[in-house]
Amino acid sequence: MPEECPAHHAKELRIWIGGDRRASEEFFEYTPWFTGVERMSLSEHGGFPLGHGGDPLWREPSSWRLPQSITSLAIEADVFTLVHLRDIMAQLPNLEDLSLSGHHIPVDKRALPGIGTALRGRFGGRLTLRHQYVREDVINMLLEIPSGLRCTEVRIDGAIKFLPLAVRVAEVCLETLVKLSYRAIVYCKSHPFSWSDWF
Repeated sequence: MPEECPAHHAKELRIWIGGDRRASEEFFEYTPWFTGVERMSLSEHGGFPLGHGGDPLWREPSSWRLPQSITSLAIEADVFTLVHLRDIMAQLPNLEDLSLSGHHIPVDKRALPGIGTALRGRFGGRLTLRHQYVREDVINMLLEIPSGLRCTEVRIDGAIKFLPLAVRVAEVCLETLVKLSYRAIVYCKSHPFSWSDWF
C-alpha cells in the first residue's frame, strides 16, 4: 500500500540493471512511491567491472516510471542507446547532476538530430562524462537541451581527440562554471625492447 510504505523516506536508489542480480521489471512500477529520492544510480553489474554491450534491457526505459524528485543521476552501464538515455533523463525535470560512464550502444544517426529537445532538467550542478560517453552524439544531445547547460562543475575523461568537445561544453557553461577537469587518455603503440639494449 503506497500510503503505508516507508519508501518516501529513501533519499537514494541504487538499481542494478544487468547481470544475475538485476532488479526485476516490476520494480519500476513501484519507483514512483519513492517520492523523496534525490539520487539514483543505474549500474549494469552491481559494482563489478563493465563489459562491452552487457545484458539486453528487458524493457524500454520509456516505460519506466521514475520519481520526479531525482536531482542526481549516475549511469554506469553498457546496455543503453542514446535514445534510452534520453528517455530516462526526460522523466527527471529536476535533474541537476549527471554522471555517465561506460559504453553506450550506437544507434541510427538519422534518429539523433533534435534528440536533446525533450530533456527538461535544470542541469546546474555537476556533469561527469567518462569512457564512450565522451562522444559527439552525447555532447550534441546535451547542447540541445532547451533550458541549456548551466553546470558549475564539469569532469570529462576521454581520448585526447575529444578535447574540442570538452571545450564546447565549457563554452556553454562559461557563466556558471567553477571547476573544469579533463583527463586525457592517450592511446599509443607499444614497441618491443630487449633488456640487453640497456647493457
